[in-house]
Amino acid sequence: MAHNIKHGLGWLAVLCLLAGVPAAAWACKSAGAFKHVGVVTAVDPQALTLTIKDAETDGPVTFAATAKQLKDLKPGDQVTVGFVEKDGKLTAVQIHS
Repeated sequence: MAHNIKHGLGWLAVLCLLAGVPAAAWACKSAGAFKHVGVVTAVDPQALTLTIKDAETDGPVTFAATAKQLKDLKPGDQVTVGFVEKDGKLTAVQIHS
């Protein structure tokens, strides 16, 4: 039974990729929907972006953010980012460190 569920989830992931669903929009399962958990790797106050190394995928995920959200963040900080996705762009709505 568990094998069938895992097999079905694998096919679902393949179908989503083929349908063009961006992988970065998939949230960390352990954190919940529309949340990513990871370590800050870059903060760009000029571009208003934050990049994390996602704890689940081990890959980079970049979010648009406000200057206020970025103010106290630095590389190495452990964060949980609540986000919205629109037109393939991820925008942070909450950042907890």
